Amino acid sequence: MVDLSRIEYLVGKDKINLLKKKKVLVCGVGGVGSFVVEALCRSGLGYITLLDYDVVEKSNLNRQLMTDKNNIGENKAEVLKRRVENISDCKVDVINCFIDENFELDKKYDYVIDCIDTLTSKFTLVKKCHEANIPVLSSLGSAKRIKPDNIKLTTLDKTRNDPLAKAFRKIVKDENYKHKIEVVFVDSPAIKTSVVKQGNTNKEKYPLGSSVFVVGSVGLYIASIVFERLIGGK
Repeated sequence: MVDLSRIEYLVGKDKINLLKKKKVLVCGVGGVGSFVVEALCRSGLGYITLLDYDVVEKSNLNRQLMTDKNNIGENKAEVLKRRVENISDCKVDVINCFIDENFELDKKYDYVIDCIDTLTSKFTLVKKCHEANIPVLSSLGSAKRIKPDNIKLTTLDKTRNDPLAKAFRKIVKDENYKHKIEVVFVDSPAIKTSVVKQGNTNKEKYPLGSSVFVVGSVGLYIASIVFERLIGGK
């Protein structure tokens, strides 16, 4: 058994025993998602399902907890499952799929955490959670930032300084979707990441730059919110 005494000192044994009965689905286990998963499992969560179809790439090593030079090319969810099972007593399931309209959401979950990058999948997941009356919390953009400050919990309509949130809001508006969507976002301007190559006057944009400082902090913040809610807190 994992020693959970330090977290029990904070919230009490009864709360941890309650958490051991809870089931959480985390969709997208990359930068933010991997920190969410590990934090909840280290805190006594009983059951977790990891959903991700992607594989580990070299570019993931700077910010995704379970990645290393030896598991490049392996499925992210499977790699993270092994890591969690070596840390905690949490029961871990894996779903390797892409979320679309055909995705069937199991109603067994007490909470769903959305860390997906693809906006259509993000919207589909949130909508299915609302239809099933399952609490869902979405992570928005955490790229193009270095300082892990101004991380906020709000609803999608109140976000700013976030291109991903802006695009997400457009989908919601186009679909005339009225349900409030709860999100965590970084309320600070993104860093411009374009460069002019020597001898070339055309700007060429880099892929999205990401730091472990920010994605890790966002993941831990989300995990803390869900932890409190699952044990009957805020």
